[in-house]
Amino acid sequence: MKPAPFAYVRPGSLDDVLAELAGDDAKVLAGGQSLVPVLAMRLGRPATLVDITAARGLDRLDVDGGALHVGAVVRQRAVEHADQARAVPLLGMALPFVGHRELRSRGTVCGSLAHADPAAELPAVACCLDAELEVAGPRGRRTVAAEEFFAGAMTTTVAPDEVLVAARFPVAGAGEGHGFAEIARRHGDFALAGVVTRVRRGPDGAVLTARLTAFGVSDRPVTRDVTDLVRTTEGAEGLLREATAGLAADMVDTAGDAHGSPGYRRRLLAVLAARELARAHRTAADAAPRREPATREPNRNPARPPERARARVPAQERVAVTFRVNGSEATVRVPPRMHLADALREHVGLTGTHLGCEHGVCGMCTVLVDGSAARACLLFAVQCEGTEIVTVEGLGRPEEQHPLQQAFSAHHALQCGFCTPGMLMSSYDLLAGPGAVTREDLPEQMSGVLCRCTGYRGILAAVADVAAAHPCGVPAPLNCEPRVLMGRSGGSGQGHTEQSGAGARESTRGVDSSLDGGADLTVPAGSPSATVEVTSALGAPVDAVWAVLDDVERMVACLPGAALTEALGGDRYRGTAGVALGPVKLSFAGLAQIVERDADGHRLRMIGQGSDAGGSATQADIRLRAEPAPGGGSVLRADADLYLSGRIAQFGRALAGDVSRRLFEQFAMAVDAAAAGREAPARRGPSPLRLAIGALLDAVRRRVSTVRRR
Repeated sequence: MKPAPFAYVRPGSLDDVLAELAGDDAKVLAGGQSLVPVLAMRLGRPATLVDITAARGLDRLDVDGGALHVGAVVRQRAVEHADQARAVPLLGMALPFVGHRELRSRGTVCGSLAHADPAAELPAVACCLDAELEVAGPRGRRTVAAEEFFAGAMTTTVAPDEVLVAARFPVAGAGEGHGFAEIARRHGDFALAGVVTRVRRGPDGAVLTARLTAFGVSDRPVTRDVTDLVRTTEGAEGLLREATAGLAADMVDTAGDAHGSPGYRRRLLAVLAARELARAHRTAADAAPRREPATREPNRNPARPPERARARVPAQERVAVTFRVNGSEATVRVPPRMHLADALREHVGLTGTHLGCEHGVCGMCTVLVDGSAARACLLFAVQCEGTEIVTVEGLGRPEEQHPLQQAFSAHHALQCGFCTPGMLMSSYDLLAGPGAVTREDLPEQMSGVLCRCTGYRGILAAVADVAAAHPCGVPAPLNCEPRVLMGRSGGSGQGHTEQSGAGARESTRGVDSSLDGGADLTVPAGSPSATVEVTSALGAPVDAVWAVLDDVERMVACLPGAALTEALGGDRYRGTAGVALGPVKLSFAGLAQIVERDADGHRLRMIGQGSDAGGSATQADIRLRAEPAPGGGSVLRADADLYLSGRIAQFGRALAGDVSRRLFEQFAMAVDAAAAGREAPARRGPSPLRLAIGALLDAVRRRVSTVRRR
C-alpha cells in the first residue's frame, strides 16, 4: 500500500501555489486524510503534490460579517473545539461524526469539501446552510454557492489550476434550530444515509424557512426546501414521517451496494428526516440570538503550528526532514512518498509504531504529532518538518510505566499486542484533550483503532479507570528526553538518521567513525530498553578471574558469539557479535571502549555499540565486578543497561532482558573455565534453542514464585 512516486513542493504563498498548479498533473495536499488513501491504493497517481499548509493567509478562523470564515488549512478538530465555531451549531453537531479523532486532527474542513465524497458530512452541512466557498485561480477569485460547488461524486466546479481557499458558513440567527443524524455501520464510517436540517421561526413561533439536506443517498448532497411540509405538520414527528416518505423516495438516487439497497436507504432517510426536522422545529423555539465575538481580528488555527515553505523535491530524490521524536531531534533522508510510519520504523528504529492497513482504517500506526493523535500512514514524512512527535516508546519508562500502560496490563487489555501501541496513543490523546470523558462515550471515542482480538472490553475498562483516576488530565509522556536515535543501516540504501544537540551524531552505518580519531563512546541520555543484573558463583579465585577480565582478548573469547577484529588503541576495540533466535538472525559489527578499569577493586566498565545490515542497532553499558566468595572461589557480578532499536527491539523489553541475562550466565561459565586453565568456548554463538528454553523456564519459575507468594 505505497503511493506511486511523486514530486513534492510546499509553497509559502498563494501565488506560488497557483503557479505550481499551472503545471501538469498537480494535486493539492492540505490534511491529506482522504487523498493519501487514494494514493496508497494507486487510485490516483499525480505527478506533483502541492502542499498548501505553509501558504500565508489560509489559516484564518474567525467570525466576521455574519459568517464563520474557515481557511483552507484549518483542521477539523480545531474548528470542533474553537469558541468561534459555536456560532454555527450545525458544524458542532456534524464534526464528531467526521471520521475519528485521529483523522480530524489532520483533516481540514475545506479539504473535505473539495474531496466531495457523497457520503461525507461537511458538504451536506455547507449545502443546508447555503455556505459560500471561495476559489482562487489564475483568473482571480470567485465565490461559489455550496449547492453549485458539488458537481458529482468526488467532483467539484474547481478547475485543475484552482484551489479552494476558504469556506464561509452563515452564523445561526435568532429563532433558528438544527438537526443532524446519520446511520453508519460503525462510528466513523461513511454514512449509509444522513440528514441535516435547519428550521427558522419568527417571534410569533411561525415557521419562516425550513431546509433539509440528505447525504449518502446520491452522488452529491441533495437539498430540499421543506418549509410548507413543516408548517402543515407543526413539527409533529409522526406526521412528518408520513410526509417525508414520498420526499425520501424522490431524494434517494443510488443503485445501492452491499451495505444497503435503495429501498433500505429510503426508509432510513424518511425516519431520520422526520426526527431531525422535528428536532430543529422544537429547538428553534428556544434559540436565542447569537452574537458575534467582539473582536474582528482573525484567529489562527490553534492546533496548527506554523510551517515552513519547501522547494520542489523531485520524485526520485531524497530530502532531509528534521523533527523531534520522543524529545530527541532526528533528521532522516527520505523520498517524498515515504509516510511517517515507515520513516519512524526504518530510519529512526522506533518499531513500536505498527503498520496494518496503510490507508488509515485500522489505526495501528497512531502517534502524537504536535500534541494530537494522527495516523502515521496518512502523513508523508516530508510533511513533518519541524513537528513534535511522540510514539509509544515515549509513553513510559521500563522502571516507570505510564498509568495507561499499567491499566492496560491490569485489565488484560493487551492480548496479541498488535493494536496496543495505537490504542495507547489514541487513549492518551483522548484523556489529554479538552472535556470530560464518560464511560458511555468511550466505545465511540476509542473506535478509531481496531482490535483484531476483539479485546475491547478490557481496553475500555482500562481507559475508564485512568479517566476516573485523573479527571484533570492524564499525566504527560514519561520517556521524552534527549537521547541517541539509532537508524537503519546505511547498507540497505535507506538513508540515515542524525541526532543533534547534546547527543552525538549517529550515522545509519551503526557505529561512530569518530571513535577512530579518539572520541569517547557515550551512553544515551534516555532510559534503557532493558537492564540486566546477573550474579554468578565461580570456582576460580578472584585474582584468576580478574586476570581474564583484564585481558581483552581472553575476555572477548568468553563472550558468546563475539570476536575481536581490531585493537584501535586507548582501550578502544572493533569487533563482531552474533545471536540467533528462531528465524531472527542478527550479526552485529561495532565498537567497544573500556572506560573504567580498577585492578584493586576488580572492577571493569565497558561501553559498546553496533548495528547489523537488517536495521537492528544496540548500545550497552556493561559493568563487571569480581569479589572473593566467603567459602572460596569468587563471585562475578554483571550489570548492563541495553539500548535496542530496529528488529531486535521488537522482542520486547522482557524477552530482550531474559536473553541478555542468559548470555551473561554463559559468559560467567566461560570466564570460570578460562580462569581455571580450561579452554573457553570462544567464538561460538549461543544456541537459539538453549536461549529460548532458558528464558521460558525462567518465566515459569517467576510465575510459580509469584503464585506462592500470594
